[in-house]
Amino acid sequence: MKKILLIGCGWEQYELAKEIKKQGCFLIATHPFITKELLTITDSFFIKDSRDIHSHLNIAKSYDIDGVISDNCDYSLQTAAIISESMGLNSTGIRQAEYSNNKFLQRERCESANINQPKFFNVRNMSDLNSAVSKLKFPLVVKPVDSRGTFGVNIIKKASEVNKAFLDGIKESPSRNLICEEFIEGTLITVDGFCFSNGHRSLTVASRKFMSGSSPVTKEIIYPSELSEEINQNLRKFHHEVVTALNYKIGHTHGEYIVNVKDEIYLVECTNRGGGVYTSSTILPELTELPINEVYINQILGEDKYTVSEESNYMKKSLILTFQDFEIGKIMRSINLSEVQKLPYVLRYRSLYKKNDMIESIENCSSRHSMLLLKGNDLIESKQNLDKFNKTLEVKYY
Repeated sequence: MKKILLIGCGWEQYELAKEIKKQGCFLIATHPFITKELLTITDSFFIKDSRDIHSHLNIAKSYDIDGVISDNCDYSLQTAAIISESMGLNSTGIRQAEYSNNKFLQRERCESANINQPKFFNVRNMSDLNSAVSKLKFPLVVKPVDSRGTFGVNIIKKASEVNKAFLDGIKESPSRNLICEEFIEGTLITVDGFCFSNGHRSLTVASRKFMSGSSPVTKEIIYPSELSEEINQNLRKFHHEVVTALNYKIGHTHGEYIVNVKDEIYLVECTNRGGGVYTSSTILPELTELPINEVYINQILGEDKYTVSEESNYMKKSLILTFQDFEIGKIMRSINLSEVQKLPYVLRYRSLYKKNDMIESIENCSSRHSMLLLKGNDLIESKQNLDKFNKTLEVKYY
């Protein structure tokens, strides 16, 4: 029986964890928190921070593992790469994990490869930030080089917001290091791909909608993107060029890009991991009908021989991932959770809140109230299903 260590095994990694067990492997999992759902499928579970390399290395050696895997967390990816390297196991690679974890290193690497991206500056203190601001025009983006999601990310439109953006960013950066870059006006697009044994493929293209405000919290992700097929094709090609520049060779690739009014594409960031909130382990297999979780596990174990054809579009249907809000400040009386989860077009529905919980404000991506993943044969049907869902969902408050 092969033994696999899954680092950062939370609810987002549930499908990957299930596939590991389906393949007949012994699963050792870690995460800062534990859930009843995961306890039912893991063989051993440890409460560990994903950045705790020392503890994870001890666990890996104690079990004499055959592979270390992570899914959609930069911190887990780096820890997995370091442990794999030290034990002679397959992984994405330490340098690739560094590019995924450090936006400044990634920017420098892509600059040397002539990838189109915003002008950027490394920021270690207020003096660096003031210097960067003087060389760029408002609005600007200030963000940690190594945080997760949208933690510490700020769009600043005037000089009076600079100090707050610095403090917000620094407190969310493990390295206490920021990046300041020009703000590119346009549509944010997500491109997800995978490095198969016969090469990387850009698989899905999605457009995103955001909550208004200085912190860019994603509210909806739509597959396929609502841009033209020509632009979508250009995005798939651009993503592949970025992946090549960063030398990603194994596993998932997850890129974010801006398309401006001139249809010019700018790199936001590209990581050698899967996208969060169901993206890598649920959305990609569903959209492409490819056994991506199985392939990824086999890659980590050094047993992968799976190949794919070179298609122009791998998406077989449409999906919408949307984050719906409840009434802030109210206490939830009831929600017909089990009913809406059984709707035939609903793939996943998860609520952060349950009966008797008080609804809090949304400060970042992790505090979004609920997440809904639904499908349709095409985008029109997906949107129709979203309307039907909204009419079926019943949330009552005290």
